[in-house]
Amino acid sequence: MYPLKRESPSQLVTPPVNLVLINPKKNTEIDEENRRLIARVAPVCLAYDLHLWLANFGTKKTPLDFAESIAPSTSIGKGGEDFIEICKKGKVNFTDLQLPQNIGLQIICTNLPDKSKEKNIEEIVKISEENTIAFLFGISQRTNKAIKKIKDNAHAHLDITNKKIRLSLDSEIGAVCHSFFITRKA
Repeated sequence: MYPLKRESPSQLVTPPVNLVLINPKKNTEIDEENRRLIARVAPVCLAYDLHLWLANFGTKKTPLDFAESIAPSTSIGKGGEDFIEICKKGKVNFTDLQLPQNIGLQIICTNLPDKSKEKNIEEIVKISEENTIAFLFGISQRTNKAIKKIKDNAHAHLDITNKKIRLSLDSEIGAVCHSFFITRKA
C-alpha cells in the first residue's frame, strides 16, 4: 500500500493514518451539526497528525475554501482555525462514497463489529506498521446500500470498547485515536 522500505533501515517511513467521516445521506448544504463535528475533529487530527477525509458531504469547494466558509460559524477548534490549519497542510480531502484505493486499509469503527472481521487495537496497530490505514466513522446511524458495501468490504472492524457499547461519535473518535497512538508508541 505505502512504500516503507528505502535504501537503508534509517529511512523507514511510518505510513499515514486517515480519519474518514462518512455522511450516509448526500447533503447539498452542510448543516450546523456537521459543521460542529468537523470543527471538533480538526484538533484531533492536528494532535495525532491525521489526514481527514470527508466522504459524501456534497461540496464542490476546495478544502481550504470550505474550511474558510464554515470557520466563522463556530467557536470550536479555535473558531475553525484548526480546520483551516489542517487544510493548509494539505491534510483534508473530499470524496464520494466510492472511497479511493489510496485511502488505505479501511477499519470500520463500530460497536457492532462483524465477528469475522473484528480486530482489537493491538492488531490494528500491527497492521498500521506496514500499511496506510483509514479509520471510518459514520456520522449517523443511518445506513444504505453504499454504507453496507463499505462495511462489508472493510479490512477490519474495531469496537473500541470491546463490550459492544455505543459511544457518542466524539467519544468514539477520541477513544480510537488515543488508544491507537498510545498503543503504537508502546
